[in-house]
Amino acid sequence: MKLTEGTEIDDFLFLTKNGNCESFRSQLKRNFTAVIFLRHLGCGMSQLDMLKYRDAYKFLKEQGIEILMVIQGTEAAVAERTAKLGIPFTVIADPEQELYGHFNIPSSESMRQLVYGVSEDKLLEFDYYGIECQRFEGNELQLQATIVVDRKGQVVLSHYSENISDVPSPSELYQMLQAVPVRS
Repeated sequence: MKLTEGTEIDDFLFLTKNGNCESFRSQLKRNFTAVIFLRHLGCGMSQLDMLKYRDAYKFLKEQGIEILMVIQGTEAAVAERTAKLGIPFTVIADPEQELYGHFNIPSSESMRQLVYGVSEDKLLEFDYYGIECQRFEGNELQLQATIVVDRKGQVVLSHYSENISDVPSPSELYQMLQAVPVRS
């Protein structure tokens, strides 16, 4: 079942980069928590989204928005890459795609559909960030999703991507959340 506005997200456990097991619900300390499902560490678009959220993280936190990302890859690879990139938020390694499956994050039907309608603006940002696409990891046809929940775990925003570049930017996410009332 896809997560839609008004539904409650299930709790789940994950390993942090220092090896601790955490409950998702224990992370819901801000007005909103965005769980952004990306593709894999070798994907240029996923790298770009991760870096853009890194650069906007301080601003988003000040606005009451926490960021968590889920990405295919082993815990060791994710910990190494996020440390190298200076990623300040939690990135959950999901090498077996258990969370993708649990939350019904679909895969594209084909490589052609995955790249159809890709944002040329996002492709131009690869140079700015020095991004190079790398080897495939996991499910190469995996699509992304952005799910935002409030402090109680209720979904307030649900965006399932149509193609490889269809992830809201930090500023787009902030703008979308301006219309959502804050519940305590």
